[in-house]
Amino acid sequence: MSSKRPQTKEFLGDRAAIVSAFRNRDFRALWIGQLLSQIGDSFVIVAILFVINTLTSSPLALGVLAVVATLPQLFLGLIGGVFVDRLDRKRVMIVSDIIRGLAVLVLLFVQRADQLYILYIVSFVMASVGVFFNPARNAIIPNIVSSEALLTANALMQANQIISVILGASMAGVVVGWLGPASAFVFDSCTFAFSAVAIATMTIPPVNSSPGKTSSRVIWNQLVEGLLFIRHSSSLLHVMITTAVATLGFGAIVVLGIIYLKEVLGIGAEGFGFLYAFQGLGVVIGGVVIGRFTSNVRTNRVVGGCMVSLGLAIIAFAVIPSYPLVLVAVAIIGLSIVAARAALATLTQSLVPDEKRGRVESAVTMVIGASTSASMALSGLFGDLIGVQAVFIAAGVITIVAGVAASYTLRGAERMANGG
Repeated sequence: MSSKRPQTKEFLGDRAAIVSAFRNRDFRALWIGQLLSQIGDSFVIVAILFVINTLTSSPLALGVLAVVATLPQLFLGLIGGVFVDRLDRKRVMIVSDIIRGLAVLVLLFVQRADQLYILYIVSFVMASVGVFFNPARNAIIPNIVSSEALLTANALMQANQIISVILGASMAGVVVGWLGPASAFVFDSCTFAFSAVAIATMTIPPVNSSPGKTSSRVIWNQLVEGLLFIRHSSSLLHVMITTAVATLGFGAIVVLGIIYLKEVLGIGAEGFGFLYAFQGLGVVIGGVVIGRFTSNVRTNRVVGGCMVSLGLAIIAFAVIPSYPLVLVAVAIIGLSIVAARAALATLTQSLVPDEKRGRVESAVTMVIGASTSASMALSGLFGDLIGVQAVFIAAGVITIVAGVAASYTLRGAERMANGG
């Protein structure tokens, strides 16, 4: 267990980093617990869509759900980071899992269209609790793994999220169709319980043994302190801007990918399912590659190279008139995203002292969420105005330019992370 800042030689891990990460009892418990919990979340998403489509045919219901799930991150995200830095992070995560595990069971009472308000309330509660859990989870990673395994640990956590979506979505449709949405709600509740037990077995040092009196003024002052820390750290600002840009291109694929496959290649929903599978394959490969083959590569070059390859793959997705080659492009997209985000997450953790990490992680989560939402909204808008293929090409070019810029702008951040 170490919170030391990684040295240049070890910063990107080595060939044994993956084995080292999974031999770590605390990281293994966190990774397995999160994998199962996120698979459960994917089940619930499918079940909620099933319920809404069964009870009402109104697109407004889906729009309201999306807004309700987004609002907590916008209004509570930074406050959640303050509490993550003030309280025992282990306890924050366990309580968060317990609350969400109980809340999801309330969805069992949604049986009629006039009861959809229950779904909105539960979604709001679970999203609100998530603004405490997610920063705490990200903030503890440097405390439970060694510095040489930090990048690999972040890569594995990034891969975890996408793998769980792919596995969960592929299984949830069958299970929900066979057993009904109630089975998904009960399953997700059980996965939250499993995650809470897994976290309870971990040894996580408290960030603040005596947080002092809690008042609105104290909370506000600490929130401002965190924002000022970000503002006055040019290296951290560069990392956060790069993180936002690295997320932009992916939103275009999510929103417009299925339209492109149908209109240009004549591929239906089944083909889009294969697309997710190949993206998952790329994610797995990326999680392995970043730990095994980048041990002597500077972080700014890893991020820059991954963003350039991401941009090229997005362009290839749009111009290659061959479905098998499109699948290869999507695999490269998955690989590039997980490697770039893992490297950026490691830089962020290394630039921020432990006592401020929760607030910074909350800000990073807000940046990623805002960037993803903006990308998806703009992709839909410009897809109608200039065409799907043009949007992909524009997104790819922007990502490539940002990748080249990142290889230069992140040099200072790497020096800071290495204690320079």
